[in-house]
Amino acid sequence: HSNSVRMRAAELEPLFCERWGDDKVQRTRHGGAWSVLLPTGLNFQCMTDEHADRMRFMIGVLRVRNAPAVFLRRVLEANFHSALDAKYAVFGDVLWSTFMHPLSSLSVEDATAGIDQVVRLAETTGTSFSSTDMVFVGHADDAVAEGGGRLTAAEAFERVNHDSAESSAEREVENAAAPDHFCDPVTFEVMEDPVQTPSGHTFERTSILLHISQFGNNPFTREPLQPSQLVPNRSLKEAISKFQKDLAS
Repeated sequence: HSNSVRMRAAELEPLFCERWGDDKVQRTRHGGAWSVLLPTGLNFQCMTDEHADRMRFMIGVLRVRNAPAVFLRRVLEANFHSALDAKYAVFGDVLWSTFMHPLSSLSVEDATAGIDQVVRLAETTGTSFSSTDMVFVGHADDAVAEGGGRLTAAEAFERVNHDSAESSAEREVENAAAPDHFCDPVTFEVMEDPVQTPSGHTFERTSILLHISQFGNNPFTREPLQPSQLVPNRSLKEAISKFQKDLAS
């Protein structure tokens, strides 16, 4: 892209506004970061750091805690052959679709392609796991199963992860013994990192982040909700921790 126009962080915003509309683009208070709730319910985010000369587009796709090993293997295979400039990454128990690039050498063409690929990779997770129509090797519709067989991505995600059977059984006992307010209202599992919304509802952080990434709202009130609005519920976390210790003793 030797003839392409290079960009500064602030010059990314017009690309987002042109693509999705100015009313859809949310800016952080200190600048350098943006988020957009897409029509599909996914939450597109952009973070920049001019001092480090880096930028990142990303979309939270789904929670990975109970994902079968074969599904995670499928994701890694996609990073090799069907996720091209956009890649999958895991952070905070969430699978992300990401695109990273040095900010000083980023062109309009690079940024536009990065947006396209991050969105497509997120939207095709569970089907083709692809950021473009190009695939280097393999078949984008299949996942390699343990033991040599092949199964579809949807089947792979639903397959039971036998390696975690013992820990799952322990969690079932814990979930059954726990008071209702210790459990996430979406997954019904005991919370590890409870966070509170402005409306006063408490969720497991990874659970509500996944919901926000898909729908952008509070599942109870349907009001718009952003990750930045979540506040740690420390008193509840301490109570849950005491309950778990007492249960184990």
